[in-house]
Amino acid sequence: MRMSRNRLLVISVDAMVGEDLELARTLPTFSRLIERAAIAEIESVFPTVTYPNHTAQTTGCGPATTGIFNNLTFDPYAPVPVWFWDSRHIRVPTLFAAAKAAGLRTAAVQWPVTAHDEDIDVLVPEVWQIEQWGGIEELYRGTASPGAWERYVSPHVHKVVWSPKRDFNDFAAAVAQDILREERPDVMFLHLVAVDAARHAAGPFGPPVDAALRRVDALLGEIVATMEEVGTLESTNVVLVSDHGHLATTQHTNLNALFAERGLLRLDDAGALVDYDVYCHGAGLSAQLFLAEDLTDARRVEVEALLAEIVAEPTYRIAEIITASVARERYGLDGPFAYVVISEPGVQVAPHLDRAVIAVPGDPDFIGYAGNHGHEPSHGGQPVFIASGPDFAPGVHAGRRSILDEAPTFAAVLGLDLPAAEGTVVTEVLAAALAER
Repeated sequence: MRMSRNRLLVISVDAMVGEDLELARTLPTFSRLIERAAIAEIESVFPTVTYPNHTAQTTGCGPATTGIFNNLTFDPYAPVPVWFWDSRHIRVPTLFAAAKAAGLRTAAVQWPVTAHDEDIDVLVPEVWQIEQWGGIEELYRGTASPGAWERYVSPHVHKVVWSPKRDFNDFAAAVAQDILREERPDVMFLHLVAVDAARHAAGPFGPPVDAALRRVDALLGEIVATMEEVGTLESTNVVLVSDHGHLATTQHTNLNALFAERGLLRLDDAGALVDYDVYCHGAGLSAQLFLAEDLTDARRVEVEALLAEIVAEPTYRIAEIITASVARERYGLDGPFAYVVISEPGVQVAPHLDRAVIAVPGDPDFIGYAGNHGHEPSHGGQPVFIASGPDFAPGVHAGRRSILDEAPTFAAVLGLDLPAAEGTVVTEVLAAALAER
């Protein structure tokens, strides 16, 4: 039985890391939340990319269980890669489902893997492939909750920057404020990506990242002011989370180009994929390797010999190539792939068909981010968990915890159960009365 009617607002500041707290403590809204917060350092699931980790934050389960093993679904022949937008890809119950079943009002804005989620009463999902839907209005009418286009999206959709780089931050914050004002949901999740975008563009640290943190602080200030305006701030638990850090990108190792060179992947005269024996499905600074369903034993021997060669050759800078079963045991990562590629820190395991096998900064084929993620979780800056509000113990530092522990902790705050969760409640961060229940 739930003993509290306190609300929960979870805000993902994508790619925020512990090193950012020094600046954040000097900013008006971050500092206001941090000064009364319980804090933990978070270890991501692997790969350290957005969609598997945001799904972990709403389920308490890793990729092998949720089915969200990458940002991108696997279809090597698709002209445009399709992301894991759709909530129906998730194979376990979410916190939204538990909350809805308990009679709580739920909302989500720009949260990954929420499209079509019927357990979210007010939903504006993260989806941006306009061409897949035939237009902006069609996109939101096709993926958001009924009436969301008219009431929440249409008034603010002009704030979205669609190109050359997508920017949904101002849009997401404005939509969130309207929902907080009009709906006053019991549970709401919001995703802001300004810090992640800055780290991709300029590298893990520096003035552009600082500017992005200041921008997020201003948006958080608007959100907090809205809750003050409607009188819900003091009864709302506000939790700032993040999903991964970044590393400086120092090399691209394009395994598909190598597979093509060795005849294990075949292209037509225009450079398009015809078929493959082995295919590299990139996950930033790691990758997953898929084998053809009809792969012969002889071809498999060739593939395995090349994979051993890749690990042994220092110039490729690949630390390990492990089987899916080892990945499941070690990282809780599994999927329809056969192998997982773990690179040296900073090496993007790129899936390009039409670039040099190895490219470094300054090379014409080194095209992409200055900073990236997808790396083994122990490297680089670590995600944050900053929880303030009536059900959290201010001043507590719970040390290093798994991202799988976040959803059970959110459930505990709401008086809910998540029986499928693989993580555990971080009782140290809870207020004494709640921790004793």
